[in-house]
Amino acid sequence: MGRFRSRTSTLKTAVVRSSLLPFLRNYENHPSNTPLRLKDLDRRANILNRWWTGLLEMLNGRNGESVTGSDRPAILEAVALIMVRPEWNIPFHICRSRSCTGRPLLLTSRSITSLRSTSSDLLVDSVLQNVKNSYVQNLLSQMAYVVEKMSARRVPASVVAFCGKATAYAFYYCEGVADVLVRLWSPSPQRIRRVLAEHHLKRDAVLKDLSESVAANFPSGLQCLAFRSLRATTRYLRYRPQVSTAMASIPWQGPWVGRWAGGDSDLFFVFIKVYYNLLDKFLPTEATPDEALCSPGYILLEAQILTVLDNIIRKSDGQPPSDALYPPLPYDETLSETDTSAPVLPLPPASTNRSMAEHRLIMSLRDCLSGSTLITKTIRELFARSFERILKAAARGTSVFNHHACFTLCDFMEEALAILVRYESGTSCTSSLDWPFWLQVCRQMMESQNTMTEIRLYAFLYSLWSIITADEDRKRQVCLQWLLDEECFRKQFNHWCPMVRAYHMRLLCWRVGRLGECNTELDNIILKTLALRLHRIWGGFLYLQTGALEKGGPRLSTAPCSPAPGRRLLIVRNDSQPSSAGMFLTFDSILSPSSSTVATAYERHSSLGPIMGAAESQDSKNGQSVGKKSWALLRNMMPFAVSASDSSANQTKQGNAAALRNQNNGSHPYKRSNGKDSIAFRAHSFKFALEWIGSDKTPFGKERQLYQPRLPLRTSDDLLPAAPTPVTVHDCEPNGATANQGKYAGRALAEWDLLIEEYRDFFKRRLVEGVPNDPLVETPTLGIETFRRPG
Repeated sequence: MGRFRSRTSTLKTAVVRSSLLPFLRNYENHPSNTPLRLKDLDRRANILNRWWTGLLEMLNGRNGESVTGSDRPAILEAVALIMVRPEWNIPFHICRSRSCTGRPLLLTSRSITSLRSTSSDLLVDSVLQNVKNSYVQNLLSQMAYVVEKMSARRVPASVVAFCGKATAYAFYYCEGVADVLVRLWSPSPQRIRRVLAEHHLKRDAVLKDLSESVAANFPSGLQCLAFRSLRATTRYLRYRPQVSTAMASIPWQGPWVGRWAGGDSDLFFVFIKVYYNLLDKFLPTEATPDEALCSPGYILLEAQILTVLDNIIRKSDGQPPSDALYPPLPYDETLSETDTSAPVLPLPPASTNRSMAEHRLIMSLRDCLSGSTLITKTIRELFARSFERILKAAARGTSVFNHHACFTLCDFMEEALAILVRYESGTSCTSSLDWPFWLQVCRQMMESQNTMTEIRLYAFLYSLWSIITADEDRKRQVCLQWLLDEECFRKQFNHWCPMVRAYHMRLLCWRVGRLGECNTELDNIILKTLALRLHRIWGGFLYLQTGALEKGGPRLSTAPCSPAPGRRLLIVRNDSQPSSAGMFLTFDSILSPSSSTVATAYERHSSLGPIMGAAESQDSKNGQSVGKKSWALLRNMMPFAVSASDSSANQTKQGNAAALRNQNNGSHPYKRSNGKDSIAFRAHSFKFALEWIGSDKTPFGKERQLYQPRLPLRTSDDLLPAAPTPVTVHDCEPNGATANQGKYAGRALAEWDLLIEEYRDFFKRRLVEGVPNDPLVETPTLGIETFRRPG
């Protein structure tokens, strides 16, 4: 080790890369790490301690050394691997075995028996104390490095990841560090009460006996943070912690506190993952939720996650206005010529244009619940349930009249619920999501009387429709008892805002009223109910229109309204063009496109490569000219997808016309006698986009001749055999609380008619382009990115 310290930083890094890192990786979980004799433990601890201190000196830049940015990740990885070595845990396990009486050990090791059998108790205590002191001293040195680096303006990602892991280990194994760190969060009793309420515990609940039994399994310096009662916890946090001399030299109250609290860094979120990973070593094998709640620091960590989530949901309330981010120029500067001395506009915060899927808390949830993580199955399930409780607490604290908070809550729910459902579907654990609660949240948002909240709610239901309706009972509740309830349907279908009507109708058309491959009895009931609700709207319109003619009053307008002035929702392609499939690959792929097989989105249909190869071989047999083949080479270099073989324009037009005739007759085009498709197709992604339209082509603002409202494509055909007699519509007077909204029925019915035409045209176009049947036609996504403000 002396030779290592005398070398330059470049040579030291080379030694770490070539020797130390391979050794630590290969022997991280070696069987020889468990049964250790006393002298083996002492020797290993001394060797690891010298390497650890030497690497920390390199990171701290002692003796004028400096570590480059390319070498720092290797040094940090080596320090982290030394920190997690199992030799350091032996003193804590033995101390815990001596303090725990009448309770089995969670982590048993043969090293305890071998140590006691080969040496006296005094010698054992001396060696264990030396190992523990070395470990704690190095962890405190790392905490000083963490506070220093995280207080800087810019911190590399590798340093942030290391700091989060080092903080979690110091939180567990360094006495007094956890007391300081939780007080830096400044946990409020109100948020702790909100977390306890989600655990179904009252504010005066006392868990002293259970807390003492659980805390006995944790290190002694951490047992004081075990939850006993709300009063005891809040009283303990009021006192100033007593710190050691080594801890007193660390500037805890510094610029890094904001990042430790979960802002502008991944430090807190890396700490969450490592905290739960270490929690598995001390909790019982079959720990109950109450036992996990009593774990040291657990309730405080949940309260801090709730604080971070509350800040995410309510971030728009405390943001400066746009004029503060982009101040206007003075009038005299606008008249002068532009020059290099003009002031530069300040950039918005880094998280201004970040989507919710890229948020650190969502990424932390996805990382902790993924199968590639080292967290055990029990801890992943515990984290999933804990996260949903925190999300429920945040939803309960959100005002339904704060549309900014409701907007962000829907964004977060859309990402978090999808991750939780995906995790539960990949495991054998029972579903723990409280779907009645989340559906109640959606119902309250619909009653918010705010158009932006209602629009975001419809986009949320549209995006998670397959997840929400995966259960038959839940689908029945959502469709029949909520969306197709007569009062709710009439209120939303005849809504005064054209944008709300547009989103509501697309939810009904593309989600509620669309049939799949396998239709159940519930689907038929839902479609009949939808048809009945539309007929009621039509009957109310006829009643009001007839009454206006008889009384000589103004007739109801039948001119459809555009969702926004001069704009309409259109179905557009959402995926990017596959430009890398042509000239940006090797020349071999350009010259022989049939050599590679391209997988399609549907397994039972053929891929594009063999079809292109067969088409080219057929062209060569027919004796086509060489010039046409050269043009085919240029066509392959174009960044556009090819979905059919080389054929003439007349054959293409004839095929399209035949496909339309087959579609009108109710049969599926492009079918061979053996059941395989004759033309391959490629699944694309589509979305509804708010696009500008020309004044001469717009169907809006013009009176339309209305007819009885129709259901979406092929839905009416499937519903007719189930109906014994045709439905007769009579004039009916609108009644109830939403009767006054009947004046918008004519506009709403006209917009529904336009939507049905767009729906059917899209299906016909996709069937012509090669989609085999109706259930395989893509469903466009529905979002509200156009309305999103910066931040």
